[in-house]
This record gives sequence, structure tokens and C-alpha cells, in this order.
Amino acid sequence: MKLMKRLLPLLLVLALSLTACAKKQGGKPDAAKTPEEYAAAYSDAIQAARDSEMNEYFPVITNANGFTDEMEEEMTFTVLGFAEEDVDAYGVSLSLMNVNAYAIVAAKPAEGKEETVKTGLENYIKSQKAAFENYLEDQHEIAASAKLETLDDGTLLLVMAEGQDTLFDAIKDALSE
Repeated sequence: MKLMKRLLPLLLVLALSLTACAKKQGGKPDAAKTPEEYAAAYSDAIQAARDSEMNEYFPVITNANGFTDEMEEEMTFTVLGFAEEDVDAYGVSLSLMNVNAYAIVAAKPAEGKEETVKTGLENYIKSQKAAFENYLEDQHEIAASAKLETLDDGTLLLVMAEGQDTLFDAIKDALSE
């Protein structure tokens, strides 16, 4: 009887914890998004964090809407340091011109490719810092302040832009919902 009195509160706490976890995940344990759902979420989050002018100048390209031409696709992935097959989903908005340190990348690495994608993005940040070091001081500052983080769902989020803290937080919050 004493054992039951001690076990009952523990079981109740365990049950409440499991219920809270299930609710946090939308009521579905292990509810994984499809690549298309990730791509849509990435695009929506990036666009919502920016103004209409930035959305016009730097469109978001995803695995769902694709690139307009092969050369742009090849250049983008070469610059970012990973291949399209290294990610299950992505949302990319960047400047390929050497006058702006600008990139917003949300990428869901394919299984076993987390380090490949993260290393590629870290090297991209280094190359942008080096490219602007003796060229455009304000752009070097932006590149040097870039934020790269792995989110709870495994998404790698890179923000290299003016006001990156605000953009990063807005995108991260939108992706956490």
C-alpha cells in the first residue's frame, strides 16, 4: 500500500509529461514534415521576416519552386558549399553579386549530411568575410556578424544580412510554430 502511494504521484507526473510533449508536437508524436512542407515553411518564414522590397530583390528559392536556370542552381550550391542532394528541403535567398554580403538559408540536411551542410555554410561565411575584408567594410561587418544555428527540428538556419539578429529571430520563431 505504501509503495502504491509513492508510485501513484510518479506515474501521474510521467503521464502529464508525456501529454505535454504530445501537445507541444501538435498532438502527434514524431510528426515529421514532408520536404515540400519544410520548403513552404522556409519560404513563408523568410518572406514574412522581410519587407516587400527585399522579397522582390532576393526571391526565395526552394526545392519546391526550383531555380529558373541550371547555371544559377549550380552557382548557388557551389557557393554554399554543399550539393542539392545533401538536403531534403531548403529555402535560399542570396546575392550572387560580389557587392552584397546577403544570404538567408534554411536547410534540412539529408540523413547523415548534417556536417556536410553545416561545414559548407561555415565555409561560405568565411569566404564572404574574406571577400569583403579589404573591399567593402560595411559588407565585411555584415558577413562577420552572420548567424548560423541548428534549430530543434534539425534545420540549419543561416542569416547574413543587415539587421540579422531581428531577421534570424523572426525566421526562427516562425519555423518553431
